[in-house]
Parts: sequence; C-alpha cells; structure tokens
Amino acid sequence: MATRTILLTGLRILAVCLLFAVCFIVGGVLSGIDKVAQQSIASQPDPLANEQAPPRSDNLLRSFLIFTLCAGGVLSYLMLRSQWHGWMLVAAIFVSMYGISTVASQLDSVAFLSKKLPHGMIRAIFVQGAIASALFAPLAVLALGKWRVASIRPPNAPAVPPKLASILLRLAILVAAFVFLYMFFGYYVAWKNPELRRFYGGPELATFWSALRHNWISSPWIYALAAFRAFLYVGCLYPLVRMLHTSRRESALAAALFLACWTTALLLPNPLMPASVARSHFWETLGFSLVFGALAGWLLCFTAPVPQVEPNRAAS
Repeated sequence: MATRTILLTGLRILAVCLLFAVCFIVGGVLSGIDKVAQQSIASQPDPLANEQAPPRSDNLLRSFLIFTLCAGGVLSYLMLRSQWHGWMLVAAIFVSMYGISTVASQLDSVAFLSKKLPHGMIRAIFVQGAIASALFAPLAVLALGKWRVASIRPPNAPAVPPKLASILLRLAILVAAFVFLYMFFGYYVAWKNPELRRFYGGPELATFWSALRHNWISSPWIYALAAFRAFLYVGCLYPLVRMLHTSRRESALAAALFLACWTTALLLPNPLMPASVARSHFWETLGFSLVFGALAGWLLCFTAPVPQVEPNRAAS
C-alpha cells in the first residue's frame, strides 16, 4: 500500500512538472515574448555581431528541463504539505508564484535593463508570468488531489498569537537582511565578473564597503528599491508559511527552496544577455535566495504551540 502511494504521488508530481512546462510555454506564446525577442535580435546593428551570443539550441532543452523539474517539484512539495485546499490554496500559490517569479524579480530589469531590453519586453514578461501562474495554480492543485479537504486531517496545533512588536521587529530584520544580502551577493558573486561590469557599465570597486559607499553616493535609490523588494518578498512568502503550518525548520527549508527554484530560469539561453553575465546572476541569486529564504521562513513562522498543562499536574 505504501509503495502504491509513493508511486502515485511521484506520478502526480511529474504531472505537475509537465503542467508547469505547458503553462509556461502557453504564457510565452500568448504574451508574444518570443516575437519581441526575435525582433530585437533582427534589429541589432552589425557591431554587436562581434559579441559572443549565447547558444540557444544546444542547451535549451536541458536548461528548460532543469527549470521545469525544480519549479514543479518544489511547488508540488509545498502543495502536498499544505493544510489549505481548493481556491484558498490556488490563491496562495498564484500570489507567491507570480509575485516572486515575475513581479519582484523583474523590478531589477526595470531599474537596470530598461534601456537594454527591447520595447515591449518588460510588459510581455509580466503578461507571460500572469498567464502561466493563473493557468498552473488551479490545474496543479487539482492534479495533486488538494481541491477538497481530506477525510481525515490531523488538528492544527494551536499557535501563539504574535504581538505587534514582534511582527515589526521581524519585518525590520528581514528588510535589513534583504538589503545587506542583496548587496553582499551582488558584489562578491556578480560584480567580480569583468564581463558583467562591462555589460552594465559599472566601475571595478576594491572592497565591499567601497561598493556600498559608491552606490550610496551615485545611486541611493538602489537601497530604496531593495527595501521595497524586501516587502514584496515577505508578502509573497507569508502565505506559503501560513499554509504549511509546520515547524520553523521546515518553514525555513520550504521558503529557501521556493526562492531558489526560480533562479534556475537564468540557466535558460538568453539572447539579450551574454551567457557569462546570466551565469553570474544565477550564482548570485541562488546564494541570496537560499540564505534569505531560510531566514524569512524561520522568522515568518508563528506556529509555536501553546504550552498545554496536563490535568493531573494542574490538579496537584
């Protein structure tokens, strides 16, 4: 019986991965993102032809398979462990998926790549993410059998209601940690790549603290943007932590995996960004996502059980 359950669950997870791939492709077709990219490549001037273009055909299938299995597998894990069901679970998956994979991540594109990306690309990315998330969330919940309440469900452990001071403190820690980790991984992982510095037209900075000072003087809005993205990340991760209603350790693991799975999209061939730049961004965002996700999952978990007093001890 246990073997049959494991096999059935595995087949459902594979079905969810397939659904994710199909919804992602459908979103791309309906948004016209590939057409915008092809028009951009065709309109590039000849001097750019000397730059090395990332290969598309050789690595596309492998990279897309990795992206699909990572995202579909992690989302399946979250939904199977969730104590929510039906439309409530669909809404949580849609908000978290679209918010992290598209909205929060593309704010950097708007800030740093708006002049490099072709006209209409940012809009197409937002439309693709919305379509893919809206199609995937209900289909995945249905495929995993999470549309209706299970006949036998263990009761939720009572949680200690968080105090306002505790919520504000945790939020402040997460915002500060987001800004610091964003700058930390950006400098020590991404900015160490000379090709990435040339791509963005930035100077080589000797130390991390000099990089912080340079950004504060030349582009102070970067810190405000990072703080705003931190609030978006927290708002998108909180429904996932709430629907799991589990220990802090598992909440930290789940949030870290959820953020990390979307970084594999940077492995896909990108005609608008050199392969070396995309790979540096992959390692940068992967490290950031694992560390910040674990911290956010831990701090956003408010499911510490209320101490229960045994009757015989209470009587004594």
